[in-house]
Amino acid sequence: MAVTKRLTALAFALCVHGLAAAAPVAEETLARLAQMRALPTATDAQQGIGQRGELDAAWRWFGNHRLEALPVLRRELALELKRPKPSQLMLLDVGYFLRALGEPADTPLALQALLRIDPDGAVPKSQGGQLFRFVHAMARERDARLLPLMDKVFLRGQVTVLLPQQGTTLDETSVCIYLYGQYGSAAERHLRALLGDSAVVNRVLEVLMWVGSPDSVPAVAALLNTADSDTFARAATFLLRAGGLQGRDALRAFDPRGLQGKALEFYRQTAGQLNRVSFETLASQLSEQPDGTPAQVRGLDEAGARQALATLNAGYGSYDGIQPAAIARAALPRQVLIDELIRVRERSLLRVSAETLADVDTTNTLINTLRFRPVER
Repeated sequence: MAVTKRLTALAFALCVHGLAAAAPVAEETLARLAQMRALPTATDAQQGIGQRGELDAAWRWFGNHRLEALPVLRRELALELKRPKPSQLMLLDVGYFLRALGEPADTPLALQALLRIDPDGAVPKSQGGQLFRFVHAMARERDARLLPLMDKVFLRGQVTVLLPQQGTTLDETSVCIYLYGQYGSAAERHLRALLGDSAVVNRVLEVLMWVGSPDSVPAVAALLNTADSDTFARAATFLLRAGGLQGRDALRAFDPRGLQGKALEFYRQTAGQLNRVSFETLASQLSEQPDGTPAQVRGLDEAGARQALATLNAGYGSYDGIQPAAIARAALPRQVLIDELIRVRERSLLRVSAETLADVDTTNTLINTLRFRPVER
């Protein structure tokens, strides 16, 4: 009995000590949130850089005291969302923190915060990089309610994102590829519907080159009659790069007599490739050596192909140690390979790095090559 009493007393003492330790963390968390709310509105990226230092310091503190800070952050963000005009920085940083370092159950609250960010407000102008990271982390949920925010801020905007550890910057189109690319075919349908908007048609075509498919060939081929040479070049490039057989045939069927200037010059360069586009020529290009000559690459058997695809998936689309030409000639049905590679592409875009888009480009070239491979009987 005496031992039981001592153990009970010890447990009570530990509990009281834990509550006492948590109280200062809660107070400091509230103080840092108050500082966040009090930050003046930044009107451009330069002012936002100064604020980012303070916000990142708060982020690190929350992370160092994660278990104690999370309940406070959840409660305060929920209260903030009830305000008629919530603090945009709180929505951004606390919402993203909950998404990145919270529990899976925090995702709906984080999404609510993201959806309350004003696309015309200060955050997109001053904290575009952080907003990109938040949207990128949430895009894998494929919630269609995010698409209007993505359209307004990124597709129509001029947001670039610095990757300081890699010494590179994502340009406006690359930013869109990372976001829309996670939505799969839903993004393609959404973007295709915007091809009639002259304000964004060129960027839409640039993104579709990376995430599109032959499904968009009719809509894109209709743009070949444009008077804008830049739009023509992008449309023709899409048809060759992502349109498969349908894209090639659409270019073959196009009447170029109305073209002039740069558009006509681009068409002549493109037309010279059309009759040479086939599975064999494209597969040979996949195995080209540094001197430009194709190497002899044997296709993978079924087991080897599935292992290569599994390795690609596990490595977020990295081709280190994998020969794309061997996958192109693999002993799996063409459509199976295409479907698996599309999944690899979407998984690749979860990894924001300087190498990712080069790997995605390889995947896209492989997918388009496979679209020319004869269908198995």
